[in-house]
Amino acid sequence: MPLVTMVILAFAVGYYVAYIFPATANMFVKFKIELPPMTKATLKMSDFILGNILWIVLAFAIPTIAFARFAMTERGKFLIDKYMWKVPAIGDLMHKTSIEIFCRVFYALYSGSGENIEIIKMASEACGNKFMEHQIKTIAIPMMVEKGMGITEAFEATGVFTKTAISRFHSGAETGTVKNTALQLAEYYEKETGYRMRNAIDMIQLVISMIIMVVLTALTLVSSETATVKPKPPGTVITYVLHSLRFW
Repeated sequence: MPLVTMVILAFAVGYYVAYIFPATANMFVKFKIELPPMTKATLKMSDFILGNILWIVLAFAIPTIAFARFAMTERGKFLIDKYMWKVPAIGDLMHKTSIEIFCRVFYALYSGSGENIEIIKMASEACGNKFMEHQIKTIAIPMMVEKGMGITEAFEATGVFTKTAISRFHSGAETGTVKNTALQLAEYYEKETGYRMRNAIDMIQLVISMIIMVVLTALTLVSSETATVKPKPPGTVITYVLHSLRFW
């Protein structure tokens, strides 16, 4: 919704600057009336947009389409999921959400019999993050199968689990309660991410509201500035008209 709001706001501002505002400003230009600074700058921006509308559209459309096509590939999904966790605020929520899903699937399928490699693999595929899935399949599972390492050491080597998750899995492995530990982690991260997500949404809504306020204020100032335009005295305009007629 914030993205849709920003796109609509951009189109509204672009339409105002490119079509609505010039209709008024060009009237003053026609009579050679000196324009105020903001009005003059906005008119120049309007002329630039109208003169280069094709290149502007291509400059936004080509990268967007290219990124969308790349994001649909396996490599694109892997890289996006890998660097998504580094995005401020949202990245940490996505990271912990992936761990939560992994733990829930792991809890639902784990039998505690020691033959749970396939279960770990299925949980990694269900977590919704290609990077996490790759790390578990290529690092954790081979370490457990080929080197006989424990679940804690294998998970820690992947680099995709938080310190809290590793600590809880370590305690669970020592006490034989890995399954219950996975459920506790899932419930803990569900509550934490739910609370932080609400805070993040409130912050995003506040930022969007401030951006809209700033844009509307700027448009109001530019529009009201035209009221300060001082046309030339009538005599000057008449003289200009007579001079033009005499010239023709």
